[in-house]
Amino acid sequence: MLLLAGLPFTRSAEAEQGRDISITLPGSEAIALQNELANARQLTPIEALGLAGMAEFQPVVPVAMRDGIRLSATIILPRGAGAQRLPVVLIRTPYTPTQEISGPLKSPLLSRLVRSGYAVVIVNDRGTQWSEGSYRWLKGANQDGYDILDWITRQAWSNGKVGTFGCSSSGESQPPLAMLNHPAHKVMVEMAGATGVGSIPGYHDQGIFYHGGVPDLAWSWWYRRFGLQDHPVLPTGLNQDTRARVAASFSPEPSYGMADFLELASHLPTEDILRASGIPKTEWDRLIRLTPGSPEWKEFDFIRDGDRTRVPALHIDSWYDAIEAYPTVKVFQYLSGNSPNQHLVMGPTAHCRMGTETDATSVGEREVGDGRFDYVTLIARWFDRWLKDDRSAPELPPVQYYVLNSSQWKTADTWPPRGGHSMRLYLSSDGHANSLSGNGRLRAQQPTADTVSADEFVDDPMHPVPSLGGSCCSIQVARDQSGIEARQDVLVYSSDPFVQTMRIVGDVIVTLSVASSAPDTDFMVKLLDVDATGHPYNLADTAVRMRYRSGYGAIAFMEPGQTYSVTLTGMVTATDLLPGHRLRIEVASTNFPNYERNLNTGGNNFDEITPQSARNRVLHDQKNSSYVEFTTLPR
Repeated sequence: MLLLAGLPFTRSAEAEQGRDISITLPGSEAIALQNELANARQLTPIEALGLAGMAEFQPVVPVAMRDGIRLSATIILPRGAGAQRLPVVLIRTPYTPTQEISGPLKSPLLSRLVRSGYAVVIVNDRGTQWSEGSYRWLKGANQDGYDILDWITRQAWSNGKVGTFGCSSSGESQPPLAMLNHPAHKVMVEMAGATGVGSIPGYHDQGIFYHGGVPDLAWSWWYRRFGLQDHPVLPTGLNQDTRARVAASFSPEPSYGMADFLELASHLPTEDILRASGIPKTEWDRLIRLTPGSPEWKEFDFIRDGDRTRVPALHIDSWYDAIEAYPTVKVFQYLSGNSPNQHLVMGPTAHCRMGTETDATSVGEREVGDGRFDYVTLIARWFDRWLKDDRSAPELPPVQYYVLNSSQWKTADTWPPRGGHSMRLYLSSDGHANSLSGNGRLRAQQPTADTVSADEFVDDPMHPVPSLGGSCCSIQVARDQSGIEARQDVLVYSSDPFVQTMRIVGDVIVTLSVASSAPDTDFMVKLLDVDATGHPYNLADTAVRMRYRSGYGAIAFMEPGQTYSVTLTGMVTATDLLPGHRLRIEVASTNFPNYERNLNTGGNNFDEITPQSARNRVLHDQKNSSYVEFTTLPR
């Protein structure tokens, strides 16, 4: 859904001390990003791919849908293809064609495909760029996708075999479309496309709009620039040459400049975040008013329990894609159980940064080893196999994954890999786990009768714990969390240093026994690797809104002071904790602005402006234990 470019949200020095902060885009990075976007608009797709003199392209070609709406397509063909019928790679996107095909992976891959005899077709989603209609995120996307495939099969340059490709927004529509099993849809490469997953076994967060029932506010930033319901369209009746000239002279995208995400998200009520900044109507205004159990979500073209496909798939993502790694793994697990030829590849980078790996791969402030991987050859051979019937490439293992800190790519027959050993570490303290200076611990021993019972903190929504890294759309996704851990409203629990390397592979699940003075509140959990020098780096995070602790079907408020056990899922990783390192979890009630704040009133939240503070407790006694569970593998 989200990534146009790796947006480097960074924070002021005050963040490192746990004080109130603002998010800024540093001057050099802002200028570089603006130049990147400007250059992407100026270059033609052929220039962006380095194919000048070797390919030809046709811009803003109208593609009629069954309801008469015309989408805008860009067609790239090998020069001299003549009357040849070619296999086709289809990319569906809300972004400009040049922006969509640019990048360290896409440009070399698509250039290679065109050189080897593929046609590339880029179609803008309904209501974006020069496509007509009104944008509706994944609503009617399957119908449009089916019509696009029909249209491609009728073109003189098409041999009727289509593979779909793309990352993030151009990945999300692929799995739902594959469930229709269109005869021309032969293969897909879905990268960071778990936005298209609605409710399947182990995952129910409606296209990553929520995390444990808490809205993801990164959507508000995306809708600020994209997905406007009213936008310019090309006049009808223009010939193709005039359409191309007009489209080259004007931009259909709004120009609001770079948003300060924190300032944007801080507005109350939440439903007016965009309206207050003067943005025209978008779907955000309606989506934020829904709940995870609202029947309106059934109108969206998500993958749901019971779906299956015959379309072979590469599901590709990264451990540091903080919002999509978990559902990517879940959709692979689900489809590999009922659909043939499903494969998973999980790398070490941030969201849609595949192809940027080096011999010392960095994800923000953290180096994770030699993560280099030849995605271009992998994907090109995958397309050759299914679109050119080329069986010369070796069979792919079902799972390929990188282990953070190891400089090792591993293979497996299943996910999670077989041979793991389940491990549980219990939260404990002497009653004061608040901040790093407290005494929170992770221990293998279960609580005993003399164990101190609880830790307590005050959640003030108007002074939330700031997000530092995480989310999906920052290249600074891994950050040193020391400043966050200076706060008294953050509980910190650490293991002893490991004597030998501990390899964690698979889901990380946290069970908390909690109580609150509020009828509803949130609990946020962050998983960290603390290096031998004491620097804590985030691995993953998750959340739960307590009113949804028993599922999204029914809202259940809390009774003040009563204890509840709640299980938080949504975290997955493959990482080595090296000798001298420690495993740590942080518990808080805000992680803002990555997650919406709970105003703790028990009301709708989206339409409220008056919060109340909550006194929240995490219990860890013999009767009410709290613990983290994960699976270890031998190295």
